Amino acid sequence: MRTDRAKNKLALPPEERAREICLTAMERRMRSRWELLRILKTKGIREEIADPVLDRLTKVGLVNDEAFARTFVASRQRTRPRGARGLDADLRQRGIASEVIGLVLEELRETEDPVETARRAVAGKLKSLSQKPPAEARKKAEQFLLRRGFGFDVIREA
Repeated sequence: MRTDRAKNKLALPPEERAREICLTAMERRMRSRWELLRILKTKGIREEIADPVLDRLTKVGLVNDEAFARTFVASRQRTRPRGARGLDADLRQRGIASEVIGLVLEELRETEDPVETARRAVAGKLKSLSQKPPAEARKKAEQFLLRRGFGFDVIREA
C-alpha cells in the first residue's frame, strides 16, 4: 500500500515529480548527472522532461559532475584504494566525461603516490596470503593489484 507521500508524488506534474525524484536520490549520496538521468528513466520520466530539470539542478549547483568525481575518488582512495585505470573505469561507469576524469586523476597524481596507494590496497590481502608459498603469494598479490587498476610498474615497485 502506498503512503500519502507516494500518492502525492504521482499527482505532481512530471517536471515537479522529476525534481522530487532527483532530490530524494541526492539525499542519500551525491550523484552524477548520468546517474540521476538513469534513475529518472527507471521511474518513467521521459528524457525531454528530465533534461531541463537536470539543467536547472546543475545551474543551481546541486548537480556537479566534477565535484562528484573528486568526492568519489577521495572516498574510494580512503576505503578501497585503486589505481588510475581502476578509478577511470569507475568514473566512466557513472557517466563522468573524459575531460573531468582526466582533470581529477591528474590532481590525484599530484597529491598521492601510486606506489604507496598500491601498498595500502594490498596490505589486507597479504595477511590472507601469509600461509601461501612466497611465489604464489606474490602472484596473487600482483593479480589483486591488477584487478584494482594499478599498472605493472607500480605493482613491481610496491
